[in-house]
This record gives sequence, C-alpha cells and structure tokens, in this order.
Amino acid sequence: MNVIQTMAAGTPDGLQRLRETSQSGLTLCFPGVGSAFARQNDPTSLIVAKKGVTLLVDVGTTIPRVLSSRGIGIGEFDYYHVTHSHADHIGGLEELLLYSHYVLNKSPRIILPQEYKETLWNHSLRGGCEHRENGTFQFEDLAEIIIPEQIAESPRGLYEVEVGGIGLTIFRTVHIPTEGDNSGSKFWSTGLLIDGRVMFTADTRFDPLLFEHVPMDNVDAIFHDCQLYEPSVVHASYEQLKTLDDGLRGKMHLTHYGDTFLKFDPSSDGFVGFAQPWAIYQ
Repeated sequence: MNVIQTMAAGTPDGLQRLRETSQSGLTLCFPGVGSAFARQNDPTSLIVAKKGVTLLVDVGTTIPRVLSSRGIGIGEFDYYHVTHSHADHIGGLEELLLYSHYVLNKSPRIILPQEYKETLWNHSLRGGCEHRENGTFQFEDLAEIIIPEQIAESPRGLYEVEVGGIGLTIFRTVHIPTEGDNSGSKFWSTGLLIDGRVMFTADTRFDPLLFEHVPMDNVDAIFHDCQLYEPSVVHASYEQLKTLDDGLRGKMHLTHYGDTFLKFDPSSDGFVGFAQPWAIYQ
C-alpha cells in the first residue's frame, strides 16, 4: 500500500474525506501508531474504509480525543472491532457505548467473536456500563454485536465476516503467552486480514508461524507490532523481525512502536518503514 496523502491536524470532516477516498479502493489510516507507553504518538488504532464504509479497529483511551482533532466523532463509524482488552485498545469503548446511547440514540455495530464478547463485557466494560437509571444494561442493550463465523480452531483460531463489502479474517495471536511458548494463550488477542490483502497483527509477540497459519497468498501489505527495545516478552522486537525473510520484510510497515523510533532506519533493514499517523494508505 502507498501513502497518497496525510490528514493534517484541524482537518474538518476527516471521516468524509476517507469515505470519498475509499470509493477508488481499500483505504487505511492510523489515528495512532504508538505503543501503550509512547508519548510522541498515540496508541495504535486503525481506520479501514472501502466504498464509503468505515470500520474503526481498537478504541484506546485517548482515541476519541485523537479522532476529534481531525473532525471525527467517535460515534460516526459504520462498524467497530476490538483486538484485545488492554486499555490502549479498549479504554475509549465505554465512552463510545454511553455517548452513542445517551447522546446519539443509536447502538454501535461491534464485530466480536462470541467467546471474546463475554470476556470483554464481564471483565472490562460491565463495571462502568452496566448500571442505568432504572435497572441494568446488558452488552446487547448498548451495542449491536456482529458475531463472525469460526472457520478454524487449529492450528490457530480463525473467524470470518463481511461487513459493508469489507472482508475480514480474524486470527488469534499470542500476545501474552500462558503456556510458556507460542502454542496458545488464555489471554484473548487477535489480528486482522482485510480483504485477503492487508494483514494487521495488532499486538503479538514474535510468531513466525503466524505467516503459515494465516492465508498469505494475496497479501501485499503487513502492518506488524514492533517493540524497539530488548528483551521482548509480549511484543515482537525489531531485532526479531529483522530475522524474517526478505519477502515478508519487504511488505512490512511497523506499528505500535515507542518513542526511540528516530534511532532506527527500517528501510535499510528491508522493511517498508514505520507506519505514519494520519497517513492515508491505499
């Protein structure tokens, strides 16, 4: 994917620009590209657009404010998806749900596998969202949940859904290993294959088997989690990613990176480069 333009701060109606741009093809834009601890960039979040339909992937704590800086309201997207339950990926969900209910009078459409839906509600959202003026809310009272179809359990959980003409394959990742290796994890974390062409890993430790378990035949761009320091425990490190073959690195944009990124030259190491905030990829 190539950068065709960058959305400047203060841009009004930024989502409308993305809708219009996406009429000519699959379009991606990252409101944030940083790690949970980054200060120069906001936490990684992704907007996917195609033929005017928009999907927001991950709603971290600062993302509603970041979107507002480009004239985008948190409740304006057609669909939403969440990859895992760390605050830099779900910290803005409570605002989305309650603002949509009380101010916009609508329910956001959120794509969630069934087994994660219960975890997300019971362990993260319920405490702040359950109580109402008369009784309690259930998750389904605040959101329209879209459940993808599970197409594989082994060697890696895979789920498929199409929304608004955007094809999504959701794949399990190993972000926080609980069995001591990359064979699995009790902690729910996922990445996305978009239209079979773009891979977004979200948060994952170094996991070369990922590229064997996920259909890669038509993938021409990879946006991969990258930690810039050692040792790596729950994220893939820059040094580890350098060991991947030239073909993979040549498609790879690095995301979720920390504030020391100016000390690195990804292109000299065979990567496409660091993903840029508010760059419009098509």
